Amino acid sequence: MCVLRDDMARLGTELSDFQWRKFSSSCHEVSVDKRDLVFEGEAKRDALLFITKGIGASQFILPDGQVVISRFFEAGDLCAVVLFSLMGELTEIAIVAVTPVEGVMIPLEIWKFEQFEGDLIGKYTRQKMYHQHLSEIDIMHVKTVNRTEVSYEFLKERHPAVLEAAPQTIIAQFCGITPEGFSRFLRSYPGRRAR
Repeated sequence: MCVLRDDMARLGTELSDFQWRKFSSSCHEVSVDKRDLVFEGEAKRDALLFITKGIGASQFILPDGQVVISRFFEAGDLCAVVLFSLMGELTEIAIVAVTPVEGVMIPLEIWKFEQFEGDLIGKYTRQKMYHQHLSEIDIMHVKTVNRTEVSYEFLKERHPAVLEAAPQTIIAQFCGITPEGFSRFLRSYPGRRAR
């Protein structure tokens, strides 16, 4: 849990030992194996996951059965569809562990209280939401262009660990093409990754 406390300090939220014990006593650490679901789709969330190690991805399945990866989560990220969670809405988006994932589960009720009424920890939750929102805007821009090169360059710049650790099928699902099409893309791409 020290990674979460360090992240709070990095964003200007220094908690006393008492404040930290009070907050962290409601949280618990989790480990999720590679390819297992962190959160299932079509379910209400009762917690948010702060990733301390590993890579997760949000995924949904189109009516034709095609799996789409909409974004990646790495250490320091909140791993959830936060807006749906805060509103108590159902979402068809699942969160899957791309690599083994470790993290801290933060109960949604605690997060909501801090987000809307909290002082010190609330400052942290609002900053995390702001950063999450900015990240989602960047992803929205990449996804609307709908070009493999743009998606791949985005990963190279923002998520190089994903390119190193994720299977090519997962990267292809993020880029919106088949694994075969992604292999062809890599063969012709001038700055392709070596694997």
